[in-house]
Amino acid sequence: MGMISWSDESFQVHYADETVTLLPKEYALLHYLFTWRNRTFSREELLDRVWPLEDPTDRTVDDHIYRLRRKLHKWSHLFTIDTVRGVGYRLTWKQYQPPKPSDLNRDFSDHLRRLLETYHGMGMGAAMQTLAANQDVLGFSLDPYYDKYLHFIRGNFAWFVENSSVPMPEKLFYLFHIYYMAVTDPLQALGLFKRIEPLFAQMPSLFHDEMQIVAVGLYAMAGLHEEAEAQLAKARPIVENLRSDSFTLFLQAQQALLALLSDRLDEAEELLRLSAEKLQMVPMQRELGSFTIYRGICLYRRGERTRARQLVDEGIEVVRATKFVPHLIYGIHTIQFFLRTFACDEEWRRKYDKLWSELKAEYRLGELERSILSLVARAV
Repeated sequence: MGMISWSDESFQVHYADETVTLLPKEYALLHYLFTWRNRTFSREELLDRVWPLEDPTDRTVDDHIYRLRRKLHKWSHLFTIDTVRGVGYRLTWKQYQPPKPSDLNRDFSDHLRRLLETYHGMGMGAAMQTLAANQDVLGFSLDPYYDKYLHFIRGNFAWFVENSSVPMPEKLFYLFHIYYMAVTDPLQALGLFKRIEPLFAQMPSLFHDEMQIVAVGLYAMAGLHEEAEAQLAKARPIVENLRSDSFTLFLQAQQALLALLSDRLDEAEELLRLSAEKLQMVPMQRELGSFTIYRGICLYRRGERTRARQLVDEGIEVVRATKFVPHLIYGIHTIQFFLRTFACDEEWRRKYDKLWSELKAEYRLGELERSILSLVARAV
C-alpha cells in the first residue's frame, strides 16, 4: 500500500499513484490536521495556525473544510475530516493496519531507523518527514530523539514551549536554539546561553557537545573574539573524539565565522576550501548550503558584490530545499548579520531583513521569544 507524501511547492498531496492538487491554504490546513491527526481543534485554533497574519472569520475554516472533503473524498478509506459537534474539526486516520513487516523480520525497524539517520546526515529533511509521517504504514516507530527532533526541523517550535513531557535539560537545548533564531542581537542570545550553561552537564551528551561548538560562533558574533578563540580550543578535542563528518564541518563553519569577523580572510577561505573537499566526498546538503553562504560573504569582503549576491542566494536555496527550517532561519540570520555589520550591500540587507521578518511571523518567533524567557526563569 502506498504512502501519503507532500509537495510543498505545487501544493499537491500524493497517495499511491494518485495526486490531489489543492489551493495554498487548503494545503496548509490539511497538512496541519494530518500532522496532528486524531486530535480535535477548534476553529479559533485552526485560524491561529493556518491564518496567523490574516483576519478571516470562522466561516473561512468551514469553507476550506468543505472543499477539502470534496477533493479528498476518494481517500475516505484512509482518513476523514470529521466535525466534532460543539468543538471543531478532527482528521480521523482510519487506515487498516496490515501486519507489520517487523513481525516477520526483526531487523526491518533497525533498517528504517538507519535510513532515517542517513537522510538526517545528508540533510534530506523532506525524506525524513515522509518516512516519519508513514511510520504506521511502514511498521516501525521513531526513537524518542527523532520523535522530538522532527518537530524542530519542520519548524514546529511552539511544540517545545507548550509540551511538558520533554525533560527540562533536554528542552533547554531546543529552547536556546529557538531563542537564538528569534533575536537579532547576539548579546541577547549569549545572555540566555550563560543562564542555562550550568545545566549543560544534565543534557544528553550530543546536545552538550553541540552547545560547546555553537558557543564559538556565538562569542564571535557578540564581538568577544578572545572568548571565541578559547571556546574553539575547547571544542576541537570534543569534535575529534566524536569522529563525525557533520560535527567536523559544523566546527569548521564556526571557525570560518570567527576568522571572517576577525579580518582573517585568507584563513576563512582556506577553511572553506577544506570543507568543500570534504563535501565532495560526503554530500551533506545543509552544510553545502551553509558553506556556500560563507563563500558569498568572503566575496563581499573581497569587494565582488555581484558574485557574492549570487552565492548567498544560491546557499539559501540549497538550505531551503533540505526542508530543515532551523538551518534556513540560521542561514538568513547569518547573511543579515554580515550585511548589517559590514554595510556592504544595503539592497540585499533589506531583502534578507524582509525574508527574516516573514519567517519570524510564520513560525511565531516573537511570541515564542517571550515564552522561552519565562520558561527559563522558572527552570534556572
